[in-house]
Amino acid sequence: MSAPAVNDAPPAPLPRAHATRLRHYWRSQGWACHDNIDIDLLRWGLVIERGDDDAASCLALTDAGRGALGDGLKRNRAARDAHSRATEAVAARLAAAGRLVFTELSVRTEHEGRWRSCKPDVFSLVRGLRADHLAPQVHEIKVKRADLLGELRGGKIERYRELAAAIYLVIADGIADPDEIPADYGVGLVSAEAGFRIARTAPIGDYALETRHWMALAKATPFTHEPMNPQLSL
Repeated sequence: MSAPAVNDAPPAPLPRAHATRLRHYWRSQGWACHDNIDIDLLRWGLVIERGDDDAASCLALTDAGRGALGDGLKRNRAARDAHSRATEAVAARLAAAGRLVFTELSVRTEHEGRWRSCKPDVFSLVRGLRADHLAPQVHEIKVKRADLLGELRGGKIERYRELAAAIYLVIADGIADPDEIPADYGVGLVSAEAGFRIARTAPIGDYALETRHWMALAKATPFTHEPMNPQLSL
């Protein structure tokens, strides 16, 4: 089994479709798809063709292919860690302001006659007794530009409208300018150095929390943030 000549170095990171295909060949017997993605993977030296005239063509990962998978895994873990830290920072700030905060809420919402699952990164409301004074907010966290653009293209804001009076996109410093975010959203910025801050206040809209929303909130566990006791950090 010999590796093909490599004409180009693979891009870093790999395009999503190529990374997905590479993971597929890692997990399976490697039956070739014979499409443009396979051609790219072969050209970049990430896979090698095996088999003979009597067997179906199969692709196996090269050392470079396994390295590309490992690099992708490290990037994904770093992004998840960054997202978790940003979510924690936003939730802690809102909880410190006295709001009731949820970071693992899952609600069914109705949009254009279809039911969809809605899982805002951070949902919060005022601890009050009057439904019209709850001021519910959604804060959606984005630490990668590609995810931010996907959020805007997908129109997920429409799913949040029945939940929240104000909807914020909280973006990691450097992935976008606040002026790029549509006016329907408020904009927050988050970084390891400066923490979470508001760059643009969200417009206030109507909301109507219904029984299904209250049931989802009843089943969810509110976020709690306990500052570390200095004596325990020694």
